Amino acid sequence: MFARSAALCLALLLAADQAAAALAPNYQRARELNAVINAVAVAVPKHPIDKVISQGRDRYAVVAGTCTVIARIVGLPSKPGMVGPRQFEVELDKPDCD
Repeated sequence: MFARSAALCLALLLAADQAAAALAPNYQRARELNAVINAVAVAVPKHPIDKVISQGRDRYAVVAGTCTVIARIVGLPSKPGMVGPRQFEVELDKPDCD
């Protein structure tokens, strides 16, 4: 009984340690939005960004002047044994400009 309780406590401690290393959802979203805005600013340098619209999980429509760009957050694999914020990169569709 003691060994079972000890194993359960150890598993809970390890799980809590990993969860504490991840970012809260609002901070993770802020990192992703900043990355999307920076990527679109480079892709469409002539127009300031007017609007970022969430279109579901990991997909955004970004309006910059007369251009609309679809941005996707693509998760990257974590290194084995590493915990922390989600690693990702931003992929952009070709800008659709009027």
